[in-house]
Amino acid sequence: MPTLRKSFIIHKDSLSVLDELSSEQAGLLFKAMKAYQNDEEIELDSLTKIIFSPFKAQFDRDNEKYKKIVERNKNNGLKGGRPKTEANPENPDKPSGLSGNPENPSKADSVSKNDSKNDSKSDSDSKKIKPLLPVSNHSFDLFKYWCDVMGKSISTSKLTPKREKAIKARLKEGYTIEQIKSAIDGCRNDPFSMGQNDRQKPFNDIELICRTGEKVESFLAGHIAKQGDINSISTNFDAPEDWNNE
Repeated sequence: MPTLRKSFIIHKDSLSVLDELSSEQAGLLFKAMKAYQNDEEIELDSLTKIIFSPFKAQFDRDNEKYKKIVERNKNNGLKGGRPKTEANPENPDKPSGLSGNPENPSKADSVSKNDSKNDSKSDSDSKKIKPLLPVSNHSFDLFKYWCDVMGKSISTSKLTPKREKAIKARLKEGYTIEQIKSAIDGCRNDPFSMGQNDRQKPFNDIELICRTGEKVESFLAGHIAKQGDINSISTNFDAPEDWNNE
């Protein structure tokens, strides 16, 4: 949403998200801001789109308020600016908020001055905005949970299109978030999947866990058996044929 404004505001409390990003991810986020302000096209990965979303919402609100200020001042100018007397029948709005006409009136307030007031209001609005990733993005929530369980850094691990596709496919099939989290736990508790196998290689990627519904169920069963809810399910899985493609 480009405007004639020569600047835009980034609120300090929105920048805490940078602590969770790598330098490359942070750089891409700022490039996304620059492209959005200049109405330029930029290709973003899924993670950057999610992180940029709260900033975009803030920019849109600020630009909308800016447009209303410009339109208000324009209308006041058509009405003749500030009222010359209290008896002025039209009594146009006062862009500066003064209660009367000063003896030596100055020029009408500029857009930049009103814009500053608008920015102050945006400060209070931004307190209501949590600069964290949207809770409605279940794919990223599950990806972050997997990183935490497997001891991987969220800054260096990527929610790649392949991983996201597998997660979304299982959610679409009706598997719940809690079931998939339990399947991740089941994989973490399975020695074979964690690398104790003849290839000395872990088979614990979230894309593999969510590759099919059968895999989710097998890891979920392993987690239930580990918890002692059932005793007839073994967690000593043999490597399926498609694991050899990892």
